[in-house]
Amino acid sequence: MNIDALRTLVNIAQYGNYRRVAEVMHISQPAISKRIRVLEEHFGHSLVERAGSSMRLTPAGQALQPYFQRILDTFQDAEHRLNEPEKWQGTIRLGAVDTIISTWLTDFLDLHQQRYPNIKLEVVSAPTVKLLEDLSLGTVDIAVVLGPSYDRALVEVPLCVMDVAFYGAPVAGSTPTRKPRQVSPDTIAESNIITFPQGSRPYIDVVHRLSQLRLANMPTISGCTSLFTMRSMAERGLGLITLPRIMAQGSMLQELDLGVKLPSMGFAAVFEPAAAPPMYALTCALAADSAAAYARRVGNGIHVPEDATSDESTE
Repeated sequence: MNIDALRTLVNIAQYGNYRRVAEVMHISQPAISKRIRVLEEHFGHSLVERAGSSMRLTPAGQALQPYFQRILDTFQDAEHRLNEPEKWQGTIRLGAVDTIISTWLTDFLDLHQQRYPNIKLEVVSAPTVKLLEDLSLGTVDIAVVLGPSYDRALVEVPLCVMDVAFYGAPVAGSTPTRKPRQVSPDTIAESNIITFPQGSRPYIDVVHRLSQLRLANMPTISGCTSLFTMRSMAERGLGLITLPRIMAQGSMLQELDLGVKLPSMGFAAVFEPAAAPPMYALTCALAADSAAAYARRVGNGIHVPEDATSDESTE
């Protein structure tokens, strides 16, 4: 039984003729009979009396007809509501990695509030692995993470790509220059490298790239969940850090040349498609618009992916 079967019985009550109902619903007369038979089997009563091309509802059909009409009216109201997203109401639990929260998320939140004033966004911050776990558990509705997620069951909307580099405090008595300062292998081996959380793709990338230098000793590599904490530690000379270039803007940090290049980080918005309301797709599309606008305005190592697949990193 489906909504079309209910609509068929209501139309029979209104028109009382096989041919007219078939014309209105753009279906054949056998299809009408099949839908009525499904209803009758479900309710266990004869619902329609047939006399040639004419039809009329039985007492059981007449008893059901007002209920069916209310269902159809509610269904129509729901369809209209979907076409008026500015009137939607509800709460979306949005998870985002620290990199996005530290850059263009507030722009997106402002735009979302303007576009959909009746939708409340609850924002939580966590690494990608945790957010994808929360998404599977249903504790977040949409996750803005490093992508791709490699989960084909998720709807994934590419957002932006950020270039990443090594940074450290400038040499005492000097100011940062635009040209990266070269760091010797001996200095690298004795350094404390601070990067994204241990086990994340950026952390693994750092370990892999530094191992290619064949240093006498591998430096200490630490993970941190806060980009602002990483930047503060580097400014105080407590270690060398990896940071999206956009996050180094306005700081006293000096970009460093360690002899290896770090891969860029691609970001995406993901959600579970099963039973997802259309608002999720609209929210992700708006996030993509916000990321693109931020990239155009700021530049400096942040850009929009050229295709649907982001870089290979995951936070």
